[in-house]
Amino acid sequence: MTGGNPMAVRRFSALTGLVFLLLGMTGFISPVLLGLLQLDMAHRIIYLVVGLLGLLAAAHEGYGLRFSQVVGVFYLALAALGVLTGSLFGMLQGGLPDHVLHFLTGAIALYFGFVVAAEAEPARRGRVQ
Repeated sequence: MTGGNPMAVRRFSALTGLVFLLLGMTGFISPVLLGLLQLDMAHRIIYLVVGLLGLLAAAHEGYGLRFSQVVGVFYLALAALGVLTGSLFGMLQGGLPDHVLHFLTGAIALYFGFVVAAEAEPARRGRVQ
């Protein structure tokens, strides 16, 4: 991807925000989504907060960038701890589908937060290559 797309990070933030906001709200209807994802109270709160922050971050490129970076690190750490401890020290119950969701979210967020953002940097500075 040459030159990057400055709007891609904002779109990612908006889409992530929407998906996680919907996941958080769905947890109040059904504590298990499609028989796979655990949506206990801790998951619901985290998903709602991440969802709201994602939607807010989509309003500005700089916020979207920081959101992607923080969410990437957070979700990769959450996935690793979930795999290593199983229940994240009793705070979050989850299984393999939850860990996979957390890992994919973290990896994709880091991609948008660092790779896509770095490719878009010349365009932000007015130095299109």
